[in-house]
Amino acid sequence: MADETTAAPRSRRALLTGAAATAAALAASAALPLGVSAADPDDVVKGVDNSTTATTSITNSTEDSTAVAGAALGTGYGVQGSSTGGAGLFGWSVEGPGEDFEPGFTAYTGVFGGAPADPITGFATGVWGDSGDIGVLGTGAAGVYGYGGNGVIGEGAGTGAAILAIASSATALALDVQGKVKFSRSGRATLGAGKSSIKVTLAGTTTSSRVFAVLHSNRTGRWVQSVVPTTGYFTIYLNGTVSSSTYIAWFVIN
Repeated sequence: MADETTAAPRSRRALLTGAAATAAALAASAALPLGVSAADPDDVVKGVDNSTTATTSITNSTEDSTAVAGAALGTGYGVQGSSTGGAGLFGWSVEGPGEDFEPGFTAYTGVFGGAPADPITGFATGVWGDSGDIGVLGTGAAGVYGYGGNGVIGEGAGTGAAILAIASSATALALDVQGKVKFSRSGRATLGAGKSSIKVTLAGTTTSSRVFAVLHSNRTGRWVQSVVPTTGYFTIYLNGTVSSSTYIAWFVIN
């Protein structure tokens, strides 16, 4: 049996050799790429179809930050969504749809957006499109279909028209209205007995305005002789005085 004096040096040499081997192993492992670590089978993997039986969600807890962003080059889609029985893409703001909402109602819908009424501005929008050219483009048998308290609302900016209707040819329809029409620049004036003319004040009227007027009361031998527009008003002239109060309907085109 070896004595303690000869066993001790061998133990020290063994420890030094083992330490050197451990250091080399650590250095080698540090040089390896991080990807060699075992992957979590529940991780979302890029470049492949990640099949799942439950909803996959991502929540960004940093305020004013985007949860998911997609970008593509060329003609690729930044974000693509599809469904076999509902909307391809569904988005909502502030709060989701109520209990009565049935996802199947959105079948055959590419994109569905929802938002509750805004109690402050009254200007909540389900879908908002913005561009230096066309904010929202619709094509099909009906390019745009609106349904609601007001089916479609247009508001012009500056000198632009709120709604611009363009016919495809000189013989095609630019505007087809089925039902009643209401114009804010139309009305009815009352001409008093013994009068032959009446002045109607209307903002935006100019000397180039086209104003039409017709009697709305039956007055034998009396008719509208002329309508003369000027800045801020127009004057309706009859061919003579009326013996009793008389209604005159008027309409301004521009």
